[in-house]
Amino acid sequence: MNLAETELKRPEDNTRTHKDSVLLRCRSASELIYNGQYEAAKDALGEFWRGVGSRPDLRGLDISVSAEVLLQCGVLSGWLGSAGQVTDSQEKSKDLIFESLRLFQSNNQSEKVSEAQYELGMCYWREGAFDESRVVLQEALKGTNSEELKAKILIRRTLAEGSIGCYHDAFNTLKEAALFLESCDDAIKGRWHGQMGLVLRRFGSIEGQTDYFDRAVIEYTAAIYHYEQIGHERYCGTNLNNLAFLYYKLGHYKEAHETLEGAARIFRKLNDPGYLAQVEETKARVLLAEGCLNKADFLISNVIRKLEKGGESALLADALAIQGIVWSKLQRIDRSICKLRDAIDTATYAGALHNAGLATLALIEEHGAENLTEEELYDFYCDADKFLKDTQDFEEISRLRQCAKIVTERLHKAQSNQPKEINQTTSLTDALHSFEAKMIEEALQVEDGSVSRAAKRLGIKHQSLAHLLNTRHNDLLTQRTQIVKRKRSLIKLSSPKITAHCVANSQARVISILHVEDSPQVANLVKLMLISEGWKVETCADGNIALQLLESEMHYDIILLDNDLPKVTGLELARRARKMPHRQQTPIILFSANLNEQEALNAGANLALKKPEDIEGLVSKIKPLVKEKKNYN
Repeated sequence: MNLAETELKRPEDNTRTHKDSVLLRCRSASELIYNGQYEAAKDALGEFWRGVGSRPDLRGLDISVSAEVLLQCGVLSGWLGSAGQVTDSQEKSKDLIFESLRLFQSNNQSEKVSEAQYELGMCYWREGAFDESRVVLQEALKGTNSEELKAKILIRRTLAEGSIGCYHDAFNTLKEAALFLESCDDAIKGRWHGQMGLVLRRFGSIEGQTDYFDRAVIEYTAAIYHYEQIGHERYCGTNLNNLAFLYYKLGHYKEAHETLEGAARIFRKLNDPGYLAQVEETKARVLLAEGCLNKADFLISNVIRKLEKGGESALLADALAIQGIVWSKLQRIDRSICKLRDAIDTATYAGALHNAGLATLALIEEHGAENLTEEELYDFYCDADKFLKDTQDFEEISRLRQCAKIVTERLHKAQSNQPKEINQTTSLTDALHSFEAKMIEEALQVEDGSVSRAAKRLGIKHQSLAHLLNTRHNDLLTQRTQIVKRKRSLIKLSSPKITAHCVANSQARVISILHVEDSPQVANLVKLMLISEGWKVETCADGNIALQLLESEMHYDIILLDNDLPKVTGLELARRARKMPHRQQTPIILFSANLNEQEALNAGANLALKKPEDIEGLVSKIKPLVKEKKNYN
């Protein structure tokens, strides 16, 4: 029993105010949550707990107490939502924690702001938004002087670093956290040892040295010891699952099954379907490795059904990929390809790009030799290479190389005497590439074929333009040196005479644009167009991050939104922006392939444009809005 619990169970103290009583409840709930005692935490919160994601009744509470209640209800919502795979639980958890964070900020409680950011980092991680998790946790670290909170933040940050394959970064972060461990309790020490076990296990895979695996076993055992000291059954179970995964990687399948059964017993006892699903996913991997395909298929199907109820997209994507591999081995080829594509999309939309990369590798490994077209195969490999660009895992790098071999062999075979047909499709990609070519051609014409000057005019680096010419637009290579009579511009690439006064004036009045777009092709082309006008462009690919930018004090003259975005749609962003005092007069353009114009206007947008049809007129549409905003200001 923790100190706060003990205090709560004492007879009512006449000197204790209502505020003191509520804060004591929150403190007790916080300690219980951290020790994995979620049901007891619900009891500690009492009437303030109304269910996962439900906002507590804050009437009669001041700012600091309201913020504390919101924080604990939000944190508990995240953990219970994960355990029970409750739909939208992580989004609801984040809403409550964000509200608490704003109250802490308004009350100048910097330590509590860091604590709220620490909890937000976990919500992002559960959703698979690993980069966002790292950013939020880094911000949390800056605002605290507490050694205990620093240790907790650093340990949690290694979750995100490990999830994107940055194991050396995670190892260094754990070394930094170790400096604060001496003054920490068993719960924090258990988490440190558990995370170190994960990192050492990956080092063993990366470097092929079994001594790392031996050290990982020691770390997992130490973690379980610390958790047993405080009765933290859930984390004992998760470390047993991690230990079983290590046995699986070593090929010790019998030991893996025995360890997994121990973990499963714990989670059945706790009635925790979320963690039980993770144990069953590991078991499905073992069965797949043993060749027990039908058993693996049955088990992973159950896992997917459980995970689809919750919001932990990265875990769901991994399970979908396992099922895709199982179906491939069972010769269910079409279903396997669809399932692996689903895994890639699920991870990508969640922002879990590392998981998306692993699912893409699986698709190439299982079907690249004959079941994908050459174009699909090449595109998937480029995606995998992009998704895994930061990985430090030798096993993943080796898989990338093997996939590159599959791609090159297929492309080599495809080079026959058959004439190459011109693709006449009118896809968005083709339209974007066509317009990009026109922009580059115009810049080369204006600059008499100089790639350096053309690149500067377009606002990109010389090597970037040279790469585009040598790969995507090699039909324009002839224009690098010859002088071509200037044609009418598609985009006005004006080049005014530059003076010191002109430079100073333009810097003082630079136009800043926020562009929210999850397609890299669209984002890059639009940025190319806008910076050629001398405008500053900030690109964002995620609806939640865009919302944070809109809520911040960052200045934007124009907000340009796609509608089909991960997490939060463009329409919702427009609606929320119009409720913010500092965004009510900012021009908003919704620029999307599938959008009802009236819906966009009702949401508060000034304009609704279609892509790719309106892409050539985008600059001309923005200019009047910029002028109107200047006049208003």
